[in-house]
Amino acid sequence: MSSVTVTALFTILCHLAFIYLAYQVLDVIRFDVFLHSHQEGKVRLLRVLLAIALGFAASSFLLSVINNLSTVFFGL
Repeated sequence: MSSVTVTALFTILCHLAFIYLAYQVLDVIRFDVFLHSHQEGKVRLLRVLLAIALGFAASSFLLSVINNLSTVFFGL
């Protein structure tokens, strides 16, 4: 496998892991307080979309820090 393939695979797995973690963290927030009780589908969709946004942002931040540190220390 080339290094580009490994980097792309690591990036995808990192994004998915952080999205999963964000989804689990969002489980503690009670969205039903903000929305009506009959809108359960919308609450689930809101959780998924927020998890994608938060997970992607956190993952992008971590990958950026790793990339910058490798540039500083190894000059790659």
